[in-house]
Amino acid sequence: MRSILLGRLIYTALVAGCMSAPSPRAHTDPARTAPAAFDHARLDERLPGLLADYKVAGAGIGVIRGGELVWSGYYGEQGPGVPASERTVFNTASVAKTLTAETLIALAAKGLIDLDEPVAHHVSEPDLQADPRYARLTPRILLSHRSGLKNWAYEYDDGHLAFISDPGVRFTYSGAGVDLAARYAENKLGRDFEALAVEHVLGPGGITEMSMGRWRPWLKDRLAIPMNAEGKYDATGALAPRLVPGTVGPWSSADDLLTTVPAYARFLMGVMKSGGLSAAQIAERSTILTSLVGDPIWACEPQPGVRCADAYGHGLGWMIYRFGPRTVVTHGGNDAGENALVYYSPESRDGAVILVNGGNGIFVTTRVLELIGDEPDMAAYYRQLVKKHYHVTLEPLPAAAR
Repeated sequence: MRSILLGRLIYTALVAGCMSAPSPRAHTDPARTAPAAFDHARLDERLPGLLADYKVAGAGIGVIRGGELVWSGYYGEQGPGVPASERTVFNTASVAKTLTAETLIALAAKGLIDLDEPVAHHVSEPDLQADPRYARLTPRILLSHRSGLKNWAYEYDDGHLAFISDPGVRFTYSGAGVDLAARYAENKLGRDFEALAVEHVLGPGGITEMSMGRWRPWLKDRLAIPMNAEGKYDATGALAPRLVPGTVGPWSSADDLLTTVPAYARFLMGVMKSGGLSAAQIAERSTILTSLVGDPIWACEPQPGVRCADAYGHGLGWMIYRFGPRTVVTHGGNDAGENALVYYSPESRDGAVILVNGGNGIFVTTRVLELIGDEPDMAAYYRQLVKKHYHVTLEPLPAAAR
């Protein structure tokens, strides 16, 4: 059983590992003038030990300053005996929802779809269409996780989707709901959704190394092999059968986005530039549509060293946090063998891409967020989530180590 949300699948009995970690590798473009300095020495110093301590195979990190990728680094292994590198393709799990959201936003900006049109006009869903509430689902409701559906059909006793609350009323995280939004665009426009993403988002951004959970020939020998919570490599197909070479079958617009650090960084920089969007549409992307204050999973609990956001919740496919005048737009991905965290600030256009192949990756991504140092409030908040859901205390790093 797979878990996308932080806290849905809690890995327990964590034991510090003794796996050796290869030396870190970094890539910097000498021709680029960095908008802001970034000192990666502390990451180089601490990442190998963190991978070993938490039995995580490898990590790829990209740091963005002023809307430009200024540094990327790779640590540990892509797979047994294969160092992680800029060519490594990570499974980013639920981060897939960000590409789906940006594709739907781009289509809406061009007038090709309407985020407020009922998806029932174009999508027949046997599990739901007999319920009159199905007519109330729109892409906007689905992207902001107010569908009233559970995450996936397998979470229901009978294996069929059904409403657990009325659409548009409260937060119910649902990958199946995001898939419905993508199917709406597919059916309305008569095009495969990934083809729409390539045409309207990836292609204009010069992004080629990104796949929405489908096996592609360019992935050969490049996929990061998932490592379980015990520090053992799993076969890629054991966790995601559709990623076995040559497989053609069901895929999801809400899970298993395959990408490299440079490719996703390019995507994130494109999101920050917001080409083709009006000022109102750009503002809408940072608008909280579903508050998570008080939610049992995401609620921030005030405590020493933790500053809770003034407001936080889901927007159009992204999570949004407001700390005073600063906004952080983010999304995570978490499955049994991988973890990912991506984020940016619209005000500063700073951000990062943190991709990990390891079932205990949440501990590594949280520490990396802390070590990058541009979002200390988010780092403290994530340490609180880790303690609440995983019962692991990550004490704040000394100030000199940040």
